[in-house]
Amino acid sequence: MKRTFLSASLLMAIGVSAGGFQLNVQGVRAIGMGGAYTGLAHGPATAYFNPAGLTSIKGHQVNFGVNFISPSISLQTESTDNIDQTTGMATPLHLYYGGQIGEKLFIGMAINNQFGSKSSFKDDWEGKYIVQNIGLTTFMFQPTVAYKVMDKLSIGAGLVYTTGAFSYEKAVPLTSSTYPYGKAHLEGKGTSFSYNIGIHSQILDNDKMSLSLGVDYRSAIDLQLKNGTATFTNIPPSLQDKFPAKTGFTGGLTLPSVTTAGLAFKYKFADSSSLTFVYDFVSTGWSSYDTLSFDFENEQTPDSKTVKNWQNVTAHRFGFEYHRGKMYYRIGGAYDQSPIPDGYVSPELPDATHFEPTAGLGMDVTEKIHVDVSYLSQNYSRTASLIDAGFSAKYNRRVSVFSIGASIKF
Repeated sequence: MKRTFLSASLLMAIGVSAGGFQLNVQGVRAIGMGGAYTGLAHGPATAYFNPAGLTSIKGHQVNFGVNFISPSISLQTESTDNIDQTTGMATPLHLYYGGQIGEKLFIGMAINNQFGSKSSFKDDWEGKYIVQNIGLTTFMFQPTVAYKVMDKLSIGAGLVYTTGAFSYEKAVPLTSSTYPYGKAHLEGKGTSFSYNIGIHSQILDNDKMSLSLGVDYRSAIDLQLKNGTATFTNIPPSLQDKFPAKTGFTGGLTLPSVTTAGLAFKYKFADSSSLTFVYDFVSTGWSSYDTLSFDFENEQTPDSKTVKNWQNVTAHRFGFEYHRGKMYYRIGGAYDQSPIPDGYVSPELPDATHFEPTAGLGMDVTEKIHVDVSYLSQNYSRTASLIDAGFSAKYNRRVSVFSIGASIKF
């Protein structure tokens, strides 16, 4: 019984990390407006948000940015008053290009980190048999093309190449005369192809106001891990046939599809200033992440198929931008549902349904250079359990995200 639980809990913890969470920090201007950008679809960042919006670009433009994510996560259990994660700062990046190569034909490129997670605890903490250290990093590369069908209607599509890498450590509940517990370390890489398609329509545009609509679909990402490596240390000699010093494994996971519909309404004042409102409705198909399976090369190591039971969720994102002279003032927010039901919440990813406020500031430095800064805050609590590991806790999660970026026109 103990050996079966060991294998199941090991792979369950990896599954939570590999599912990870979506990094909604893909454009500094968009962050300041709650992440709503599908209907606005302006500038090279639209290669990610809605590739059809690339048809708004004149000449060639590049946009890049960096996000500084500072997490603070603590939990309380029945036996421990307070446990802090020791996770450090993360810095996901994004780089976008868009350019016109014909009267109606446009091209673009998007490079970003769309999914990722990172969690660390002290080695000897209460939940060491669930997780000690875990991390997932993804890079997406998306060459894109857009076509202006008519003056008020455009379409666009991009091919997405994804690379993913993870690492994971946990204690193994096997004691010996020398060590109080063993340790497992897993790491692996995978690649995948997917796509991003969009449509954008400029419904209205006159001297007083404008209205645009957009729809974008990013397909699910089937990430296959073909050459994973598992190493086990401090294992009693009698169990080293099942948990050897080193063995390989294969597996896979599906990152969700994302469908977004958005609008952007702009009112133009007589003094040439303007106020823009943006809204996105987002549906994320997390139900594709229903199970996680791993097949170990060592025949004595039990393979595993773990039920995840994640759910499809929706999000509402909105924001305002006031433009006057060279300055842009932004504020917004997002209401995100959690895909993780009670009974499947693990310490490294204590996700919860929450509202996150955002704010931002932009400035035209010159006619060709524009800079942006933004801030996003998450602050929520959740009491939840992880049934397979018999672990329950109250989680408190606070995350601050500071972002800076710039756009250059050529």
